[in-house]
Amino acid sequence: MAFRNLFRRSAPTPIDESFGLLIGDLEGPVGRIDDKGTIAVTDSSWRVEWGAKSGADWRLAATQAAVRQDRVDDTPVFETWMRVPGGDVVQRVGVVNDGDGRALVIEYENASPDAVVVATAGIAAAAMTTDHDGASIDGVPWIRSARLGAATVGSDIWAAIAANPTGTDADGAGGAAILTPVPHRQRVTVVVAIEGEIPNREVTPEDIASGWRAVTADALEVEVPDVQLSSAWRRVICDLVLAAGTDDPVVAGEAAWWLDLAGLHREADRGRAAVLRAADRGALDAAGAAVGLRALASRDLRAGETSDLAEVAGPMAAIAGPLLDQTTARLVARATEVHAPEVASDASALAERLTIADREPTSPVAAGAARVLGLLFADADITGRLSMLPKVPESWQGQSIDVRRMVTGLGSLSFSVRWHGNRPAVLWERTGGPDGAVLGCPGLDPSWSTSERNGEALLPAP
Repeated sequence: MAFRNLFRRSAPTPIDESFGLLIGDLEGPVGRIDDKGTIAVTDSSWRVEWGAKSGADWRLAATQAAVRQDRVDDTPVFETWMRVPGGDVVQRVGVVNDGDGRALVIEYENASPDAVVVATAGIAAAAMTTDHDGASIDGVPWIRSARLGAATVGSDIWAAIAANPTGTDADGAGGAAILTPVPHRQRVTVVVAIEGEIPNREVTPEDIASGWRAVTADALEVEVPDVQLSSAWRRVICDLVLAAGTDDPVVAGEAAWWLDLAGLHREADRGRAAVLRAADRGALDAAGAAVGLRALASRDLRAGETSDLAEVAGPMAAIAGPLLDQTTARLVARATEVHAPEVASDASALAERLTIADREPTSPVAAGAARVLGLLFADADITGRLSMLPKVPESWQGQSIDVRRMVTGLGSLSFSVRWHGNRPAVLWERTGGPDGAVLGCPGLDPSWSTSERNGEALLPAP
């Protein structure tokens, strides 16, 4: 889906992961949010800051030390707490998309004993106006709130806010802010347009977080003794969905590989589409081509659906050149061996000539997925063997482990570990994939393996 973007400014410098974490919707990221709750759009052409007035003093969140941040239910919806006398002011922010437009939904909660005023400031190199409806940029509605107290415009917007404006009508350039009163223990919502029209659908950040959890409800589940690791996977899987919507073929293609493993094939297809779009416009470099080949092979091997791999494997391998690795070439061979045996033969021959054995993910979100899942699973989708728990930290021994719905090239795998005294019992079930695939559990017993599709095995004490 494409919206007419009326808010993009000229000559921007794109932001990167050093600014903060990705925020967006199922169409992809719209920008990043830092640990103080400042949001900058992807091309850095504008940003939104916030602050609160408690008593006589204004506090700009970006400059305060007493600010902490977390995610709402491990999703790309963020909750930032800023300390004020007697309590906190809480900012929650997510992205809504109603088909006509995309917008930031910013909710402020007053968790302090006194009434506060919250300022939402939009900063850009543009002409701005404010009135009783909110703020506009170049004449286009931009920031809106149903409970508008005052508004102001200024090149130094926080100086203009500190002057405590009482009216709503102003014009100028550089920054516009709306001031919203928030009584004790109440919440208010501010909407900031990103693309298209301001969405009409009223939602809260909690609603947006629930939507994210619904998208990932049937995906790979991980429950391990390390609570932080389990939580990290729930965060990473949402970030992978976001990353699949980027225009960067490396980021999107690497996300597709891990999304297939999680069983989110439709979301992975968005990442593959980004790779193919880059190829169509001649913008695919060597790294993107190597990643793209693996992402396309993943669709054939894990989703069980034929991709465009057979048609593009030769040209993409040529683009990848010396950055192509043996594992990816063998994945291409395995993915095409039935419906395109000539392509498979060429890929196998190429693998023998390559000097790089394998490639590590380079995008932060894919690297995060590799770190989280590396303790739980090892599979190159080419050997006919799956390794459950290649490494088991000593702190996990004696505690339950559950991994559900991991989609591999050899079928969907779920497994658990329970303990009988000091002996681990491994329970597993593999559906789909070829008969005869071998399961091992080297982190608990390197000598044990099975070709049974499901069962239970009591292993010796580690």
